[in-house]
Amino acid sequence: SLLLSRRAKERKIHGVQICKRAPHISHLFFADDSVLFVRANPTECHEVMKVISCYEKGSGQRINREKSEVVFSKYVQVHHRADLLHELRMSEVQHHNKYLGLPTILGRSKKVVFASLKERIWRKLRGYKERLLSIPGKEVILKAVAQAIPIYAMSVFRLP
Repeated sequence: SLLLSRRAKERKIHGVQICKRAPHISHLFFADDSVLFVRANPTECHEVMKVISCYEKGSGQRINREKSEVVFSKYVQVHHRADLLHELRMSEVQHHNKYLGLPTILGRSKKVVFASLKERIWRKLRGYKERLLSIPGKEVILKAVAQAIPIYAMSVFRLP
């Protein structure tokens, strides 16, 4: 984190900014996952590789390049992507899946994206319906399930 922050402060990597007055974000870490934000150019990719190399030498740990992937903006040309992927020695994301149970990229239709939440709730409810519980017992479980499943998603996204 310090190495990446230092590179950002030196303006060797630029990160992303969600609006004009917001700070630039060069990296996010969660548990054993890392998300790095840089411009799609050879200079910044080279800086990232230097940071990764320094980290590997200092920690004795190695980055698993088979599990590492790169996401590009839709504006980065295909031939340019290939050069950057070669520099980083990583592959490009083929499918944007979920991370921690939530979608990593949202399109315009939030209904379609979050339909899986609704389906999960219905699956749970059908399972409890078949159990031998009293009506008040079923009511308590149903309310708990119907509220618990979407709470995490609601803390991150505004649901439709």
